[in-house]
Amino acid sequence: IYWEYFSEGRDRNAKSSYAEFLLSLGYQPDRERGDFTREFAARLPLEHCKPKFLEQKACDFLQRHRNEPFMLYVNFLEPHPPFFGPLDDQHDPAEIDLPANFDDPLEEDEPLRYRLIRNKLYQNGYKGKELRTEEQWRRLAANYWGLVTQVDLSVGAILSELERLGLAENTIVVFTSDHGDMMGAHRLLNKTMMYEEAARIPWLMRISRQGRRQQIIKNPVSHIDLVPTLLELMGHKAPENLQGKSLLPMMQSGKAFDDDVFIEWNPKLRGDENYPALPGISAEAVKSAEDASIRTVIAPDGWKLCWSDLDKCQLFDLNKDPLETTNLYYQDGYEEVKRRLKNKIVDWQERTEDKIVPA
Repeated sequence: IYWEYFSEGRDRNAKSSYAEFLLSLGYQPDRERGDFTREFAARLPLEHCKPKFLEQKACDFLQRHRNEPFMLYVNFLEPHPPFFGPLDDQHDPAEIDLPANFDDPLEEDEPLRYRLIRNKLYQNGYKGKELRTEEQWRRLAANYWGLVTQVDLSVGAILSELERLGLAENTIVVFTSDHGDMMGAHRLLNKTMMYEEAARIPWLMRISRQGRRQQIIKNPVSHIDLVPTLLELMGHKAPENLQGKSLLPMMQSGKAFDDDVFIEWNPKLRGDENYPALPGISAEAVKSAEDASIRTVIAPDGWKLCWSDLDKCQLFDLNKDPLETTNLYYQDGYEEVKRRLKNKIVDWQERTEDKIVPA
């Protein structure tokens, strides 16, 4: 389904290996141009869904390369919209606890775009699913957990294959993600927001030669440090032009780095959201919120600033308010904190040649 984003010269008729797999099983594409939508693939039996397909491909790769150095990257799409699959009934919605900030009202001092998204979910639902009641949100979360279970099963199978082939003690395993999902936090869904549920992600590593003792690093770190860390673990020095730094010294010493984490959001600039009207909100204000960029810093001391150019800014003390229900940006008494965090963002922008200038 990504053919429309292919660069010039790339074959737009090329099919993925997963599409070829479905064709080999006799499935007929559900799109006129001859490919399969996510909605189609998500309705298939477990053995034909993408996690199982990737599991089989990964295990085959391990078997073929067991006697040579390798790097294997397995990119699971799930859990992902359309938020349904063959394990929808694996988890009982009645046993699912909604996020503790589910009923956070999102006052007018919060970004307008977030309030527009929340209102749209309430008014229109999501992909045919109504999201007005707690029961409806629990049903969606149960489906999401079913998708997570698909990934759990396939990750477990890949790890078991490493053990079976005698590779586990000499293989570094990393489990991480590119983003999280709001899944009901603040009654929001999906990503594109700076709240912790969407921006904070798991980063798990199994490094057998470092021992089996569990170590938890509580300070925030950045994805940009992943590649330098892996290079050092494999005995290679990171190139000077590679951004980020190895976290191995921190892992070995147990002493956290005193580093900030930076996150950026740039607008989609597609103008196709079609938000339902909010009382008192003009079309110009909606357009401004859609076009807003955000630069965020999370400091080691727990302060978090989301600095926007065209929408409301946010300031949270994650130590006292981990659920991010109280925006301190527009309250008195935090001028020095805002100034300190804004200077961090400006310094980072200068280092990275970022041209966005927040308000």
